[in-house]
Amino acid sequence: MAQSKLIGMDVEIPPKDEEELALEKLVFGDAEGFGDGLKNVDSIYDEDYDEGEDSDDSDEEDLEHIQDDQLFFVDDGEGEDKMDVDEDSEEESESEDEDTSDAWSDSEDENINVSLLDSNRTKKLRHAETDSVIGGKQYISRLRSQFEKIYPRPEWADSYEEDDVDEEGSDREAGVLTDDEDSQFESGDVRALANLLRQTSKYTNTKQSKLLPPIKLDILKLKDANQNHASRSAIQTLSFHPTHPLLLTSGYDRCVRVYHIDGKNNNVVSTIQFKDTPIQTAQFNPNAENNKIFAGGRRRYMYAWDLRTGSTEKISRMYGHESTQRSFENFKISPRGTFLALMGNSGWVNILSAVTTQYVQGFKIEGTLVDFDFAHDESFIIIANSIGEIWEFDMKTKKVIRKWNDETGVGITKVKLGGKNNKYVAVGSSSGIVNIYDRTKDIKSPLGTLDHLVTSISSLEFSHDGQMLVMASRAKVDSLRVVHLPSCKVFQNWPTSGTPLGKVTSVKFSPNSEMLCIANEAGKARLWRLNHY
Repeated sequence: MAQSKLIGMDVEIPPKDEEELALEKLVFGDAEGFGDGLKNVDSIYDEDYDEGEDSDDSDEEDLEHIQDDQLFFVDDGEGEDKMDVDEDSEEESESEDEDTSDAWSDSEDENINVSLLDSNRTKKLRHAETDSVIGGKQYISRLRSQFEKIYPRPEWADSYEEDDVDEEGSDREAGVLTDDEDSQFESGDVRALANLLRQTSKYTNTKQSKLLPPIKLDILKLKDANQNHASRSAIQTLSFHPTHPLLLTSGYDRCVRVYHIDGKNNNVVSTIQFKDTPIQTAQFNPNAENNKIFAGGRRRYMYAWDLRTGSTEKISRMYGHESTQRSFENFKISPRGTFLALMGNSGWVNILSAVTTQYVQGFKIEGTLVDFDFAHDESFIIIANSIGEIWEFDMKTKKVIRKWNDETGVGITKVKLGGKNNKYVAVGSSSGIVNIYDRTKDIKSPLGTLDHLVTSISSLEFSHDGQMLVMASRAKVDSLRVVHLPSCKVFQNWPTSGTPLGKVTSVKFSPNSEMLCIANEAGKARLWRLNHY
């Protein structure tokens, strides 16, 4: 009852006595003491503080104002004079750093002051007890010096730089770009390809062709061709430049990318985007004098990209044959760069001039046209329909040289010529079977039948000497085999179950077959070196 009455009454609080005021000051402090503390906080690090108002106090009382880390200092065996020399040398090193061209520099570094007493990490950068604040440039120099003390420069780094200087000339001979050239070509200059074609050396085939062993394939995995600049969609087509170490990739992301292939860096040289055309086929002109890239998709036109000038040209000239060419998505350029053959509709193959892009002639077959290919000397063209009927037309007389039927005869998807003097003809089908014929002998029966794949054949590619045939299907993961010719046996050691192939969309050999590039639906351009060549 007494407590409840007190709650409703006004109680007068007595004034604080001296004991309570002292306790309050001890716990919470007061404004006067707080202000004095702010005035004296910097005097703790001042060497002349002992000569001030408290100079009459004992040394023990002075130590109370010093932090624990100030009580100890590591003696490097160097005197004060030596420390002055270090500061001079540090300034010299800073001036040397200023002379070197850094990758990036900030002009505000000179106006920044860094406190070395803010944390334990920055306290390690002091060269003397009096060091408290340093400039930005000096701070960078001390950080670099501290890092080199912890991680000394390895010996191999010096030897590597010397090797780079010694091998610069040899790299140029091999067609490998130097760092300065790489940075130049990556700068986005539209003339980057023209500069590269002018500076790098051409392919030189100094090796004599040797017989390839029929069982084991000597192959080495290299860095992906497009690892530094990957495609954003499945790669639909690949093409190597005929004379320079360049590789072209393209796909439905509407981009054509050109890479400088050296097996180490594989830097991207140039990229062009056709906003209105998802690219189905793109190819270098095999004629080195006509440095153009042709690209086409499911449109009634295609593009020609001039590598020297960087200009593009739209091609749609059919001159009365528009009804036989509804799309420019599937085409092939003859091996010498003279003709541009388009897969038309209603069994037509329309031939344009690869130089003038004018319509030249056309060939028509019966049935549904599926594929065609040029002879290496451009003397004839071979055309196949879906039921296995194959025509050979003379390019000059336009007459049929030969007509024959594939043994499979059902669901033909691909036809390819290969070997010296167009010796071999490979015919792929939707069942995964590939028949290889010898054109120099009786073509009624195949030289060999390959049934190692079980899905539709989408890629057939011969090596330049006709000793290898790569067959692949994009319908199933890792569906690729390499065949030895003329034995028609599949190599047993490659590819393996761990070979990163994926769903193969395109296959291409380099001009002298030193490299093999395999593209997949994940947008990767896998690259291998064939050590036999």
